Amino acid sequence: MYLRTQCFLNQTEANFPQVKYTAFLYNDALVWSGLEQDDIRILFKYLTTSLFPSCLESEMQAVQTSPYSTRTATERPSTGHYGKFITGPPNLNDTSLGKIPRIFVNTQGTKTDECNLLVYRALSASICLMVEGSYQLNLDFCRAVDQFLGPQLTVLASDMGEQYSKRLSNSGDSMKYIYFNHMNLAEKSSVHADVSKRAASTSIPPEIVKLMSDVQADLIMTGNDCELIVKGPGDFWVVGKKSDQRELYFVSQKSVNLIEVHEEVKKLCANHFSNIFFLD
Repeated sequence: MYLRTQCFLNQTEANFPQVKYTAFLYNDALVWSGLEQDDIRILFKYLTTSLFPSCLESEMQAVQTSPYSTRTATERPSTGHYGKFITGPPNLNDTSLGKIPRIFVNTQGTKTDECNLLVYRALSASICLMVEGSYQLNLDFCRAVDQFLGPQLTVLASDMGEQYSKRLSNSGDSMKYIYFNHMNLAEKSSVHADVSKRAASTSIPPEIVKLMSDVQADLIMTGNDCELIVKGPGDFWVVGKKSDQRELYFVSQKSVNLIEVHEEVKKLCANHFSNIFFLD
């Protein structure tokens, strides 16, 4: 699926030479980016803390106030796909280009490229197109992008959703986990009960959250790649792994011994983090 995504982005850049850089997100998590780490960190924060939440809020308000909001999620729109611009023309049959942010990308260390940021979404997948600032954006270009991206991104997002759902249903994991990569800000969590309210809702007791924080502090203090396993109250186990700039934490509530906990961690890593290198 990753190679398929990268191939899709390469095709997009080949079909639209005005596009200098691309980035792909699924469920608001970064999948691929053509930007340097410092640039994608800033862009990722803008997307996930400002643009996407404001877009979702606007959509919810539109659904609540529109008398024509009876179409179900399974019904396909008249365009034949679910793609639409988040930044760019809100209506391709209109004359307005909408709001298109201008960003400055520093890819060479000394040279800064000015680009127009077009963000296009289908279902849970979003693609960022950074178009050359010197190119005059127009509706014909946006329509061509919509015709190219819409059908393909809809199919890709649907296939990703099916694969993700199958992986969740087949995992049967009793352990909860949190993963964070400081290099690209990638994160993954099964600890939080509600992804949209991560700061307020977790599925484990507060004292275990505090214990996880203590384990994280100890890992940082060591300064080396290592693994810590801590026995908490009520048959809770907390495991912390640190490898380079990656951190991974597990929580389990089972009446088991240290060896069994270690084996369960290895099994979960194989199921969910097989493509991420962690020292054993």
